[in-house]
Amino acid sequence: MLKRDFPILEFDSSPRAKIEPSEVIKRQDVPEYCVITFFGDVIKKMLDEGKLKEIAKFYTATVVLPIYETEFNGKPIGIVQGYLGSAGSGAQLEELIAMGFKKFIVCGAAGVLKKNIQVGHLVVPYSAVRDEGLSYHYLEPSREVECNEQALKCITDYLENNQIPFIKAKTWTTDSFYRETEEKIALRVSEGCVTVEMEAAAFFAVSKFRNVVLGQILHGGDDLSGIQWDSRNWVRREDLRINLVDLSMTICLEL
Repeated sequence: MLKRDFPILEFDSSPRAKIEPSEVIKRQDVPEYCVITFFGDVIKKMLDEGKLKEIAKFYTATVVLPIYETEFNGKPIGIVQGYLGSAGSGAQLEELIAMGFKKFIVCGAAGVLKKNIQVGHLVVPYSAVRDEGLSYHYLEPSREVECNEQALKCITDYLENNQIPFIKAKTWTTDSFYRETEEKIALRVSEGCVTVEMEAAAFFAVSKFRNVVLGQILHGGDDLSGIQWDSRNWVRREDLRINLVDLSMTICLEL
């Protein structure tokens, strides 16, 4: 392959890698559906209530994340806590796919770039600006990566049919929340981004590469739109997190 000015632009279209997930991860008898949530407290609550059965683990050098199965609306569904950042999220999704999961909804919080997006307001990203690293190993370099059309339609149809307010918009995926500068925030807002997070572009890229269905639902968290950052104490709103996980499981089973 050709050497480029920047290593991140050296995309290799080969479908095979030296380490293939399907060759190192054992396929299991898992449900077709899986929710990846960044709300660890909701998973703990479900575990304490006896609603979860551990079926596998996602191992890394720093953390181990159990993969659970539960029954929701009479159907089996997987649920696992998401790994922070694009690299870990991409690897986690790879292993879940190799285990046998095929349809995914990801749910979590995101920083908002517009002040009128209240804490807990839902945002459904149709596209993510690729300001991270992992997606460039799965897709040719481009400014954005789109959400799976089937998942996007399923999410938005459900929310509209049930009169649940939401914003369908673009999100900004970055690897460094300590380098979200004023100039970069302004640039992202100018191209249509209303949220910032660390995983969407990776999830969209891996799911596209592996040909699985994946959509994402975010809710408004901290606020980066003002002169100063405002946490808005969103982490104290357990009710919002529980409701979003329930919503995500409901929609996932309709994918």
